Amino acid sequence: MTDKRIALDEVSRYVRNGMLVGIGGGPLLSTLTALIREIIRAGARELRLVASATGGFGLDLPIGSDAVASVEFAQIVFNEYGFAPNFRRYAEAGRLVCLDHT
Repeated sequence: MTDKRIALDEVSRYVRNGMLVGIGGGPLLSTLTALIREIIRAGARELRLVASATGGFGLDLPIGSDAVASVEFAQIVFNEYGFAPNFRRYAEAGRLVCLDHT
């Protein structure tokens, strides 16, 4: 079987503008923060995010970096702390296409 893993510093070779990116994990735990940071550092814009069930911190970071055009989700929250702040700000301002799949 071929190993399909890549190093974090190779992520930028694969990230493109407008790319569909699935982000798993939970609202605050099990978030692949290092990977998400590399996606942001790659400089891609107009990303289309898909949350695995409930999203939070992992989706809020690229939204706040102005890299996201749309997001599909059931909810994007910081658990008992309420809505993820960047998500809420961008959604309320109409700067983010929101596809709610609750």
